[in-house]
Amino acid sequence: MKYKLVISDYDGTLGVAPDNNIDSETLEVIRKFTEKGGVFAVCSGRETSSIMRILKAHNIKGVVASFQGARITEIESGKCIFKGGLSASGALTALDAVAYSKLTPIAYGDSELYVQEKNPYVSVYENAVMLDGKVTDIREEVLRQGENVSKICWLGDDKIVNQVAEKLNAEFDGKGLKFNSGAKCLLEAINPEHGKGNAVKFMADYYGVKLEEVLTIGDSTNDIDLLVGPWHGVAVGDGREELKAVADEITVPFSEKPVKTIIEKYCL
Repeated sequence: MKYKLVISDYDGTLGVAPDNNIDSETLEVIRKFTEKGGVFAVCSGRETSSIMRILKAHNIKGVVASFQGARITEIESGKCIFKGGLSASGALTALDAVAYSKLTPIAYGDSELYVQEKNPYVSVYENAVMLDGKVTDIREEVLRQGENVSKICWLGDDKIVNQVAEKLNAEFDGKGLKFNSGAKCLLEAINPEHGKGNAVKFMADYYGVKLEEVLTIGDSTNDIDLLVGPWHGVAVGDGREELKAVADEITVPFSEKPVKTIIEKYCL
């Protein structure tokens, strides 16, 4: 077994909204891998209860990273074993920086989704994450929540999302904020110190696995930190070009079961 710990993104890699089904062949390969002594984990941008509900339905156990790595939780017990993310001041800075774009802001508390307004972009997003957002002023909500804000996002035209991400990443480089697009029409602001790369290191330490024995797989720009490190990073074949440019390997597209393919190749 070349890799002892496999960490997968969820949307566009392991499953996909709105059905949120993981195909049976992939689940069987994951089962065989874990029976051999391997560890399988998921690292997602989704809210904790959303991704845990999906994994429990498919009998996937262990730990899961949510909110882009800002939370790490034991699936069976529900115990949070790592909590990080944006500070309140960082969240306010991000809101101010994106305000010019007219994208619709949304925010997560520990378990609640808050939305500035209801519109078609928000409706699609709510359906995908299986949550109903509470309409409120997002800036005021951040002030109320303080350090309990788990994640700040914006929804809108995909072209605008990509333009804003490029502009603000140049502006905030090295200043504790990173912007990316985890899915079509979605802009996310994260603390780079508590992103998916940090989650990989935390999970490896949690399971007592060397980083060189870890394999990660993802499909979008919010998976760059998931793939780049002293581990083996794999990009889904029809994933974002920016991710494929930094991956150690490019595997099959989502429709051809990339997680199944990569585990069979290296771990079975």
